Amino acid sequence: MDLSTNRMTSVVVALFCGAFGYADTGFGADLGQGTAARAESVQSADGWSFVFTSYGWIPWMSGNSVVKGRSFDVNVDPSDVFGHLDWSTLPAWMSYAEARKGPIGLFNDVVYASLSGSRGFDADRRNLDFSGNVSADYTQVTVEAGGAYEIWADRNPVLSGTTALDVLAGARYWHQDAEISASTVTSGNLAGLVLENNRWVAKSGSVDWVDPFVGLRVRNQLGPHEELVVRADFGGFGVGSDFSWQVLATYNWQICTLYGHVLDGYVGYRALSVDYSQGSGTSRYEYDVLQQGPVIGSTLHF
Repeated sequence: MDLSTNRMTSVVVALFCGAFGYADTGFGADLGQGTAARAESVQSADGWSFVFTSYGWIPWMSGNSVVKGRSFDVNVDPSDVFGHLDWSTLPAWMSYAEARKGPIGLFNDVVYASLSGSRGFDADRRNLDFSGNVSADYTQVTVEAGGAYEIWADRNPVLSGTTALDVLAGARYWHQDAEISASTVTSGNLAGLVLENNRWVAKSGSVDWVDPFVGLRVRNQLGPHEELVVRADFGGFGVGSDFSWQVLATYNWQICTLYGHVLDGYVGYRALSVDYSQGSGTSRYEYDVLQQGPVIGSTLHF
């Protein structure tokens, strides 16, 4: 995401703040420049502070999947995601929340998306009996909950400002439901398939699992209103999936304050990978996919 896009995003949010008379900080044309000093987050009587983030993730998905014993290549780009969101229901939801007191943090992250008629799932070359105008209806939910504990904080010897290091631990719940259809089945092997509207459909049904994870997070306060956050975790360990990992890096800057509450904007990049399998034969389900792409959002401090 280039600087001009960042500037446009900042200006849009600034206009939103100013339009309702909420903005009581300065606002610069360049990211992280010209803003007033960052306001302190409001703390409750027992010392807790809270943040809530609403964000958008623009992912590419690549890998492979098996539904009802049929294997598929997964190659989904952002245009396929946005062009096939299922508007008959809630198409997508992405949010992050964290409560913090001293070195302790408790966090939750939710990603939900529902696609209809996506062309990003295609029969691979080993599965030519299930082919011809392949499309997918696909729903994915990931709900993450965990804790963070600050183990070190000091001035950064390389970058400006101060740095804190957190250890992370938690669990990530996955829910998936895939219906992949094709116009042609050439082998005569119809086991596990159903015929709907002259198309052969492989339905995974509801697939659910939970992955434990551990990780680290670095929070570098570049200035009174700028922060760089880098997080990495890995998990699965055969408890849910065979293995999973995630990397997230974001640049955060203060935009304005709303009734004394700080509103931040942020941009970054997120990658999330999982390798999960269950069943055998025509009940086999596998999902070995990497999702990666830019994220953009805003955070309200309570």
